[in-house]
Amino acid sequence: MRGIPLRCAVLLASAGLFGALAGTPAATADDFSRVDRDPAVGADLVLDDGRSAPTALFSLRVGERDSVRAYATRVDEEVRPRTAYVESDWSDREGWEQVPEATDPADRASWIVAHSYPGVALTSLALDADELHVDEAQAIAGTQAALWHVLDGTELDRDANDSAVVAVHDLLVRGSARAVDTAAELSLEVAPTQLEAVDPEAPLGPLTVGSAGSGSLRLSVHGAPASWLVDGDGQQVSRAGDGDRLYLDVDPAVRAGVATVHVHGSDLPLPEGRLFAGRDGASTQPLVTAEPGTMSSSATATLTWRGSTTPEPGPGADDAAESEAPDVEEEAPAAEAPAAESARVEQPEPPESPSATDDRIADDDLAITGTWLSALLVIAGALVVSGLLILVLGRRRRD
Repeated sequence: MRGIPLRCAVLLASAGLFGALAGTPAATADDFSRVDRDPAVGADLVLDDGRSAPTALFSLRVGERDSVRAYATRVDEEVRPRTAYVESDWSDREGWEQVPEATDPADRASWIVAHSYPGVALTSLALDADELHVDEAQAIAGTQAALWHVLDGTELDRDANDSAVVAVHDLLVRGSARAVDTAAELSLEVAPTQLEAVDPEAPLGPLTVGSAGSGSLRLSVHGAPASWLVDGDGQQVSRAGDGDRLYLDVDPAVRAGVATVHVHGSDLPLPEGRLFAGRDGASTQPLVTAEPGTMSSSATATLTWRGSTTPEPGPGADDAAESEAPDVEEEAPAAEAPAAESARVEQPEPPESPSATDDRIADDDLAITGTWLSALLVIAGALVVSGLLILVLGRRRRD
Protein backbone atom coordinates (compact mmCIF):
# COMPACT_ATOMS: atom_id res chain seq x y z
CA MET A 1 0.00 0.00 0.00
CA ARG A 2 2.91 2.33 0.61
CA GLY A 3 3.78 2.23 -3.11
CA ILE A 4 0.40 3.64 -4.14
CA PRO A 5 0.90 7.17 -2.69
CA LEU A 6 4.41 7.19 -4.12
CA ARG A 7 3.24 6.29 -7.62
CA CYS A 8 0.42 8.85 -7.44
CA ALA A 9 2.84 11.58 -6.40
CA VAL A 10 5.20 10.73 -9.25
CA LEU A 11 2.36 10.79 -11.78
CA LEU A 12 1.04 14.12 -10.49
CA ALA A 13 4.49 15.72 -10.56
CA SER A 14 5.09 14.48 -14.10
CA ALA A 15 1.70 15.74 -15.25
CA GLY A 16 2.29 19.14 -13.66
CA LEU A 17 5.69 19.50 -15.30
CA PHE A 18 4.32 18.43 -18.68
CA GLY A 19 1.47 20.92 -18.39
CA ALA A 20 3.87 23.74 -17.56
CA LEU A 21 5.99 22.96 -20.59
CA ALA A 22 3.03 22.50 -22.91
CA GLY A 23 1.27 25.66 -21.75
CA THR A 24 3.97 27.93 -23.17
CA PRO A 25 4.68 27.79 -26.92
CA ALA A 26 8.32 27.00 -27.62
CA ALA A 27 10.42 28.30 -30.48
CA THR A 28 11.52 25.59 -32.87
CA ALA A 29 14.71 25.33 -34.88
CA ASP A 30 12.66 25.98 -38.01
CA ASP A 31 11.80 29.53 -36.91
CA PHE A 32 15.31 30.90 -37.43
CA SER A 33 18.56 30.20 -39.26
CA ARG A 34 22.20 29.93 -38.20
CA VAL A 35 25.56 30.17 -39.93
CA ASP A 36 27.82 27.12 -40.02
CA ARG A 37 31.33 27.66 -38.69
CA ASP A 38 33.33 26.44 -41.71
CA PRO A 39 32.69 28.65 -44.76
CA ALA A 40 34.41 28.29 -48.13
CA VAL A 41 37.31 30.75 -48.02
CA GLY A 42 37.85 33.18 -50.89
CA ALA A 43 40.85 35.27 -51.87
CA ASP A 44 41.61 38.36 -49.82
CA LEU A 45 40.67 41.69 -51.42
CA VAL A 46 42.69 44.89 -51.40
CA LEU A 47 40.41 47.94 -51.32
CA ASP A 48 41.18 51.32 -52.83
CA ASP A 49 41.89 52.78 -49.38
CA GLY A 50 44.63 50.19 -48.81
CA ARG A 51 42.69 47.93 -46.45
CA SER A 52 42.75 44.16 -46.85
CA ALA A 53 39.38 42.39 -46.54
CA PRO A 54 38.90 38.61 -46.27
CA THR A 55 36.08 36.97 -48.25
CA ALA A 56 34.07 33.80 -47.72
CA LEU A 57 31.03 31.91 -48.95
CA PHE A 58 28.95 31.04 -45.88
CA SER A 59 26.58 28.14 -45.31
CA LEU A 60 23.27 29.30 -43.83
CA ARG A 61 21.07 26.65 -42.22
CA VAL A 62 17.46 27.53 -43.05
CA GLY A 63 15.83 24.44 -41.53
CA GLU A 64 16.59 21.28 -39.60
CA ARG A 65 18.26 19.69 -42.63
CA ASP A 66 18.45 22.30 -45.40
CA SER A 67 21.14 24.93 -45.90
CA VAL A 68 22.00 27.45 -48.61
CA ARG A 69 25.20 29.33 -49.33
CA ALA A 70 25.31 33.07 -48.80
CA TYR A 71 27.56 36.13 -49.13
CA ALA A 72 28.18 39.02 -46.75
CA THR A 73 26.68 42.43 -47.50
CA ARG A 74 28.87 44.82 -45.47
CA VAL A 75 32.65 45.18 -45.40
CA ASP A 76 33.07 46.11 -41.74
CA GLU A 77 30.52 43.85 -40.02
CA GLU A 78 31.27 40.47 -38.47
CA VAL A 79 29.39 37.21 -38.92
CA ARG A 80 28.45 35.74 -35.53
CA PRO A 81 27.78 32.00 -35.95
CA ARG A 82 25.80 31.68 -32.71
CA THR A 83 23.38 34.47 -33.67
CA ALA A 84 19.90 33.55 -34.92
CA TYR A 85 19.11 34.83 -38.43
CA VAL A 86 15.67 35.47 -39.92
CA GLU A 87 14.56 36.39 -43.43
CA SER A 88 14.29 40.17 -43.70
CA ASP A 89 12.91 42.76 -46.07
CA TRP A 90 15.51 44.68 -48.06
CA SER A 91 13.58 47.90 -47.43
CA ASP A 92 14.08 47.51 -43.67
CA ARG A 93 17.77 48.34 -44.12
CA GLU A 94 18.74 51.98 -44.54
CA GLY A 95 20.00 52.68 -48.05
CA TRP A 96 18.60 49.46 -49.53
CA GLU A 97 15.02 50.60 -50.15
CA GLN A 98 13.40 48.82 -53.07
CA VAL A 99 12.16 51.10 -55.86
CA PRO A 100 9.49 49.73 -58.22
CA GLU A 101 10.38 49.75 -61.92
CA ALA A 102 13.88 51.05 -61.22
CA THR A 103 17.28 49.59 -60.44
CA ASP A 104 18.04 49.60 -56.72
CA PRO A 105 20.68 47.89 -54.51
CA ALA A 106 18.39 44.92 -53.75
CA ASP A 107 17.78 44.31 -57.47
CA ARG A 108 21.50 44.54 -58.23
CA ALA A 109 22.46 42.17 -55.40
CA SER A 110 19.86 39.62 -56.53
CA TRP A 111 21.14 39.82 -60.11
CA ILE A 112 24.76 39.35 -59.01
CA VAL A 113 24.18 36.17 -56.99
CA ALA A 114 21.98 34.75 -59.76
CA HIS A 115 24.73 35.22 -62.38
CA SER A 116 27.79 34.14 -60.42
CA TYR A 117 29.27 31.33 -58.33
CA PRO A 118 27.93 28.98 -57.00
CA GLY A 119 24.87 29.32 -59.24
CA VAL A 120 27.10 29.51 -62.31
CA ALA A 121 29.82 26.91 -62.88
CA LEU A 122 33.42 28.12 -62.67
CA THR A 123 34.13 27.31 -66.34
CA SER A 124 31.09 29.28 -67.49
CA LEU A 125 31.96 32.18 -65.20
CA ALA A 126 35.51 32.31 -66.61
CA LEU A 127 34.11 32.36 -70.14
CA ASP A 128 31.69 35.18 -69.30
CA ALA A 129 34.48 37.17 -67.63
CA ASP A 130 36.81 36.61 -70.62
CA GLU A 131 39.36 34.79 -68.45
CA LEU A 132 41.17 31.53 -69.21
CA HIS A 133 40.61 30.19 -65.71
CA VAL A 134 38.76 31.20 -62.54
CA ASP A 135 39.09 29.06 -59.41
CA GLU A 136 36.69 28.95 -56.47
CA ALA A 137 38.63 31.40 -54.29
CA GLN A 138 38.79 33.93 -57.14
CA ALA A 139 35.08 33.51 -57.95
CA ILE A 140 34.12 34.05 -54.30
CA ALA A 141 36.33 37.15 -54.02
CA GLY A 142 35.09 38.66 -57.29
CA THR A 143 31.44 38.08 -56.39
CA GLN A 144 31.93 39.46 -52.88
CA ALA A 145 33.66 42.55 -54.29
CA ALA A 146 30.73 43.19 -56.64
CA LEU A 147 28.20 42.84 -53.81
CA TRP A 148 30.17 45.21 -51.58
CA HIS A 149 30.30 47.70 -54.45
CA VAL A 150 26.51 47.85 -55.01
CA LEU A 151 25.52 47.53 -51.33
CA ASP A 152 28.33 49.30 -49.48
CA GLY A 153 29.95 51.57 -52.09
CA THR A 154 33.30 49.77 -51.87
CA GLU A 155 35.93 50.15 -54.61
CA LEU A 156 38.78 47.76 -55.45
CA ASP A 157 42.44 48.57 -55.89
CA ARG A 158 42.57 47.31 -59.45
CA ASP A 159 46.35 46.93 -59.51
CA ALA A 160 46.70 45.08 -56.18
CA ASN A 161 44.13 42.31 -56.86
CA ASP A 162 44.28 39.22 -59.05
CA SER A 163 43.20 39.89 -62.65
CA ALA A 164 40.58 37.11 -62.51
CA VAL A 165 39.04 38.65 -59.38
CA VAL A 166 38.85 42.06 -61.05
CA ALA A 167 37.36 40.53 -64.21
CA VAL A 168 34.57 38.77 -62.27
CA HIS A 169 33.91 41.96 -60.30
CA ASP A 170 33.62 44.06 -63.47
CA LEU A 171 31.36 41.52 -65.19
CA LEU A 172 28.89 41.50 -62.31
CA VAL A 173 28.91 45.24 -61.63
CA ARG A 174 28.23 46.04 -65.30
CA GLY A 175 25.50 43.43 -65.65
CA SER A 176 23.67 44.38 -62.46
CA ALA A 177 23.39 48.02 -63.55
CA ARG A 178 20.52 46.97 -65.84
CA ALA A 179 18.66 44.86 -63.24
CA VAL A 180 15.07 45.95 -62.54
CA ASP A 181 12.72 44.32 -60.01
CA THR A 182 14.76 41.13 -59.71
CA ALA A 183 14.57 40.97 -55.88
CA ALA A 184 12.11 38.31 -54.68
CA GLU A 185 9.38 38.94 -52.13
CA LEU A 186 9.47 37.51 -48.61
CA SER A 187 8.78 33.79 -48.37
CA LEU A 188 6.07 34.42 -45.76
CA GLU A 189 4.45 37.59 -44.46
CA VAL A 190 1.30 38.92 -42.81
CA ALA A 191 0.03 42.47 -43.37
CA PRO A 192 -0.58 44.59 -41.46
CA THR A 193 1.66 43.47 -38.61
CA GLN A 194 -0.22 45.62 -36.06
CA LEU A 195 -3.92 46.43 -35.79
CA GLU A 196 -5.88 48.31 -33.12
CA ALA A 197 -9.61 48.78 -32.52
CA VAL A 198 -11.98 50.21 -29.91
CA ASP A 199 -15.13 48.24 -28.98
CA PRO A 200 -15.02 46.01 -32.06
CA GLU A 201 -18.57 45.11 -33.07
CA ALA A 202 -17.26 43.02 -35.97
CA PRO A 203 -14.18 40.75 -36.21
CA LEU A 204 -10.88 42.64 -36.31
CA GLY A 205 -9.09 42.66 -39.64
CA PRO A 206 -8.47 41.82 -42.28
CA LEU A 207 -4.98 40.36 -42.11
CA THR A 208 -3.66 39.33 -45.52
CA VAL A 209 -1.33 36.34 -45.75
CA GLY A 210 1.40 36.28 -48.38
CA SER A 211 3.34 33.11 -49.15
CA ALA A 212 5.82 32.09 -51.82
CA GLY A 213 4.62 28.50 -51.55
CA SER A 214 1.46 26.79 -52.72
CA GLY A 215 0.84 24.71 -49.59
CA SER A 216 -1.36 25.54 -46.62
CA LEU A 217 -0.02 27.47 -43.65
CA ARG A 218 -0.65 26.66 -39.99
CA LEU A 219 -2.45 29.33 -37.92
CA SER A 220 -2.59 29.91 -34.17
CA VAL A 221 -3.58 32.67 -31.75
CA HIS A 222 -1.72 33.36 -28.50
CA GLY A 223 -2.53 35.73 -25.67
CA ALA A 224 -6.34 35.85 -25.82
CA PRO A 225 -8.24 32.61 -25.15
CA ALA A 226 -11.61 34.28 -25.86
CA SER A 227 -10.76 34.93 -29.52
CA TRP A 228 -10.44 32.88 -32.68
CA LEU A 229 -9.54 33.30 -36.35
CA VAL A 230 -12.28 33.35 -38.99
CA ASP A 231 -12.46 33.84 -42.74
CA GLY A 232 -14.54 36.39 -44.61
CA ASP A 233 -17.67 34.27 -44.09
CA GLY A 234 -17.17 34.08 -40.33
CA GLN A 235 -16.10 30.42 -40.36
CA GLN A 236 -13.34 29.42 -37.95
CA VAL A 237 -10.07 28.52 -39.69
CA SER A 238 -6.83 26.88 -38.58
CA ARG A 239 -5.01 26.95 -41.93
CA ALA A 240 -4.61 29.49 -44.73
CA GLY A 241 -2.96 29.97 -48.11
CA ASP A 242 -1.36 32.72 -50.15
CA GLY A 243 -3.69 35.72 -50.49
CA ASP A 244 -6.17 34.60 -47.83
CA ARG A 245 -7.74 37.26 -45.61
CA LEU A 246 -8.11 36.51 -41.90
CA TYR A 247 -10.14 38.13 -39.13
CA LEU A 248 -9.98 37.87 -35.34
CA ASP A 249 -13.39 37.26 -33.78
CA VAL A 250 -13.50 38.42 -30.16
CA ASP A 251 -15.88 37.36 -27.38
CA PRO A 252 -17.93 40.49 -26.50
CA ALA A 253 -17.49 39.68 -22.81
CA VAL A 254 -13.76 40.44 -23.12
CA ARG A 255 -13.73 44.24 -23.14
CA ALA A 256 -10.02 44.56 -23.93
CA GLY A 257 -7.08 42.39 -24.85
CA VAL A 258 -4.06 41.73 -27.00
CA ALA A 259 -3.70 38.74 -29.30
CA THR A 260 -0.79 37.62 -31.45
CA VAL A 261 -1.59 35.75 -34.65
CA HIS A 262 1.10 33.27 -35.72
CA VAL A 263 1.40 31.93 -39.27
CA HIS A 264 3.85 29.08 -39.87
CA GLY A 265 4.86 27.52 -43.17
CA SER A 266 7.13 24.60 -44.06
CA ASP A 267 9.00 23.78 -47.28
CA LEU A 268 8.60 27.32 -48.58
CA PRO A 269 10.62 28.13 -51.71
CA LEU A 270 13.62 30.35 -50.96
CA PRO A 271 15.13 31.97 -54.08
CA GLU A 272 18.63 33.37 -54.33
CA GLY A 273 18.97 37.03 -53.45
CA ARG A 274 17.00 36.93 -50.19
CA LEU A 275 18.32 38.95 -47.26
CA PHE A 276 18.87 37.42 -43.81
CA ALA A 277 19.63 39.56 -40.75
CA GLY A 278 19.94 39.06 -36.99
CA ARG A 279 16.68 38.19 -35.26
CA ASP A 280 15.16 41.00 -33.17
CA GLY A 281 17.84 43.40 -34.37
CA ALA A 282 20.79 41.32 -33.13
CA SER A 283 24.12 42.74 -34.26
CA THR A 284 25.61 40.49 -36.93
CA GLN A 285 26.60 40.62 -40.59
CA PRO A 286 23.53 40.55 -42.90
CA LEU A 287 23.76 37.81 -45.54
CA VAL A 288 22.31 37.46 -49.04
CA THR A 289 21.50 33.95 -50.25
CA ALA A 290 23.51 32.82 -53.28
CA GLU A 291 21.44 29.79 -54.30
CA PRO A 292 17.80 28.67 -54.07
CA GLY A 293 16.47 26.27 -51.45
CA THR A 294 13.51 25.59 -49.19
CA MET A 295 12.88 26.84 -45.69
CA SER A 296 10.47 26.94 -42.78
CA SER A 297 9.34 30.36 -41.65
CA SER A 298 6.94 32.13 -39.29
CA ALA A 299 5.20 35.50 -39.41
CA THR A 300 3.20 37.29 -36.73
CA ALA A 301 0.67 40.09 -36.37
CA THR A 302 -0.46 41.78 -33.15
CA LEU A 303 -4.08 42.84 -32.67
CA THR A 304 -5.18 45.09 -29.81
CA TRP A 305 -8.70 46.06 -28.76
CA ARG A 306 -9.98 48.18 -25.90
CA GLY A 307 -13.42 49.22 -24.66
CA SER A 308 -14.34 52.88 -24.78
CA THR A 309 -13.83 54.72 -21.47
CA THR A 310 -16.80 57.13 -21.54
CA PRO A 311 -20.06 56.75 -23.45
CA GLU A 312 -20.87 59.40 -26.00
CA PRO A 313 -23.91 61.60 -25.12
CA GLY A 314 -27.05 60.79 -27.05
CA PRO A 315 -28.92 63.25 -29.26
CA GLY A 316 -30.68 66.01 -27.32
CA ALA A 317 -28.63 65.44 -24.18
CA ASP A 318 -27.48 69.07 -24.07
CA ASP A 319 -31.07 70.37 -24.39
CA ALA A 320 -32.28 68.06 -21.62
CA ALA A 321 -29.51 69.19 -19.32
CA GLU A 322 -30.39 72.84 -19.91
CA SER A 323 -34.12 72.26 -19.26
CA GLU A 324 -33.44 70.42 -15.99
CA ALA A 325 -31.05 73.03 -14.64
CA PRO A 326 -32.70 75.14 -11.85
CA ASP A 327 -33.15 78.88 -12.29
CA VAL A 328 -30.72 80.90 -10.18
CA GLU A 329 -30.61 84.57 -9.47
CA GLU A 330 -27.72 86.59 -10.75
CA GLU A 331 -25.08 87.13 -8.15
CA ALA A 332 -22.11 89.35 -7.93
CA PRO A 333 -19.11 88.29 -10.05
CA ALA A 334 -17.08 87.71 -6.88
CA ALA A 335 -19.52 85.03 -5.75
CA GLU A 336 -19.40 83.15 -9.07
CA ALA A 337 -15.80 82.01 -8.75
CA PRO A 338 -16.26 79.65 -5.75
CA ALA A 339 -19.43 78.24 -7.29
CA ALA A 340 -17.60 77.51 -10.50
CA GLU A 341 -14.78 75.85 -8.61
CA SER A 342 -17.16 73.64 -6.63
CA ALA A 343 -19.04 72.63 -9.77
CA ARG A 344 -15.88 71.55 -11.57
CA VAL A 345 -15.54 67.76 -11.55
CA GLU A 346 -12.15 66.31 -12.28
CA GLN A 347 -12.47 63.73 -15.02
CA PRO A 348 -10.41 60.55 -14.61
CA GLU A 349 -7.65 60.16 -17.17
CA PRO A 350 -8.23 57.29 -19.58
CA PRO A 351 -5.90 54.32 -19.08
CA GLU A 352 -2.90 54.05 -21.33
CA SER A 353 -3.27 51.93 -24.42
CA PRO A 354 -1.54 48.55 -24.25
CA SER A 355 1.71 48.11 -26.09
CA ALA A 356 1.33 46.51 -29.51
CA THR A 357 4.15 44.13 -28.67
CA ASP A 358 2.71 43.00 -25.33
CA ASP A 359 0.41 39.98 -25.05
CA ARG A 360 -1.30 41.14 -21.85
CA ILE A 361 -3.35 44.01 -20.42
CA ALA A 362 -1.84 45.81 -17.43
CA ASP A 363 -5.11 47.22 -16.00
CA ASP A 364 -6.49 45.28 -13.03
CA ASP A 365 -10.12 45.80 -14.07
CA LEU A 366 -9.70 44.20 -17.48
CA ALA A 367 -9.93 40.57 -18.45
CA ILE A 368 -6.66 38.67 -18.22
CA THR A 369 -5.87 37.42 -21.69
CA GLY A 370 -2.25 36.26 -21.37
CA THR A 371 -1.19 32.65 -21.17
CA TRP A 372 1.60 33.34 -18.66
CA LEU A 373 -0.70 33.16 -15.60
CA SER A 374 -1.87 29.62 -16.26
CA ALA A 375 1.71 28.51 -16.83
CA LEU A 376 2.80 29.98 -13.49
CA LEU A 377 -0.08 28.28 -11.65
CA VAL A 378 0.78 24.91 -13.16
CA ILE A 379 4.47 25.31 -12.28
CA ALA A 380 3.53 26.24 -8.69
CA GLY A 381 1.32 23.16 -8.47
CA ALA A 382 4.15 20.99 -9.76
CA LEU A 383 6.48 22.35 -7.06
CA VAL A 384 3.91 21.58 -4.32
CA VAL A 385 3.48 18.02 -5.56
CA SER A 386 7.27 17.63 -5.71
CA GLY A 387 7.41 18.61 -2.03
CA LEU A 388 4.82 15.97 -1.18
CA LEU A 389 6.88 13.42 -3.09
CA ILE A 390 9.94 14.23 -0.97
CA LEU A 391 7.91 13.79 2.24
CA VAL A 392 6.59 10.41 1.07
CA LEU A 393 10.09 9.20 0.20
CA GLY A 394 11.44 10.36 3.57
CA ARG A 395 8.68 8.56 5.50
CA ARG A 396 9.25 5.40 3.48
CA ARG A 397 12.94 5.38 4.39
CA ARG A 398 12.12 5.79 8.11
CA ASP A 399 9.67 2.87 7.91
